Amino acid sequence: MRTAELVMEHSSTPITEPEHTPAGIKMILFDVHNDEALDARLQIALSLARTFGAHVHLLHVTPVEAYTVTDSFATYIGAELVAVLESEAANLKERLEKQLANEDVNWSYEEVTGSLMTHLAHRAAFADLVITGRQPYAREFAGSSTALFGDMLQAIRTPLLIAGDGRKEIDLFGSGLVAWNGSYEAANAMRAAVPLLKLASRVRVISVEEGKDEQFPSTDALEYLSRHGIHAELVQPLNFVDGVPDTLVDEAIRADASYIVMGGYGHSRAGEFLFGGVTRSLLKDCPVSLIIAH
Repeated sequence: MRTAELVMEHSSTPITEPEHTPAGIKMILFDVHNDEALDARLQIALSLARTFGAHVHLLHVTPVEAYTVTDSFATYIGAELVAVLESEAANLKERLEKQLANEDVNWSYEEVTGSLMTHLAHRAAFADLVITGRQPYAREFAGSSTALFGDMLQAIRTPLLIAGDGRKEIDLFGSGLVAWNGSYEAANAMRAAVPLLKLASRVRVISVEEGKDEQFPSTDALEYLSRHGIHAELVQPLNFVDGVPDTLVDEAIRADASYIVMGGYGHSRAGEFLFGGVTRSLLKDCPVSLIIAH
């Protein structure tokens, strides 16, 4: 059995970075878990890597809890379960490495057993973007995917890219939508997304006024983006009768936006604040890709 300290990594042959690649995203952390959207997420990561001349580091964490079996008397390690998990991990690694060997990007693959959040946070500290999936892990025992994303946003300061439901790609040169509620978290997310927003053919900032103290006006967001050569349009919906999440999604679909940039959990996750509810709703399901930061 692999221990919590065992790390297996394979690196591809270095590929010369093309000239004149955009700045900003040079290290992408790809959270590997084997669900039906894995290949689509990987194609998004590869597209980003080609565009920015970035390295993709694939991290497959098998949570140590997955090896344990609990009955009415004790918790113990199940030998048969260990064999199944290690076989699945080996097959997945072999499949992905075979696929990546034919791609024109720099990549590396790391396989480790231990605390999921600890390893993700450790690797994310030196990444510009973390790509993860919406579906929960099959055997990580962390509850719903929404709860897992909440833990990620609290533990990781690197922005997350969560592909839209059913999306197989992201048009990096399409339209981008920034959800702005004047919070520090919204500012953090927008600042982290600047490399992507600079590529967008159109950027819209949708203002969600919450009337809270220390709220930054939407004009601050527009001014900041303009300093980076991003000429964004301000959108102020007349009302949010259908709720903020639905309004954001409707506006994104109407504008044919490739992604929504937003801050996550502006206050305590337990708090009943507007953007906390928006975060929970869009993390649960969203047809448009999210770039989200805390």
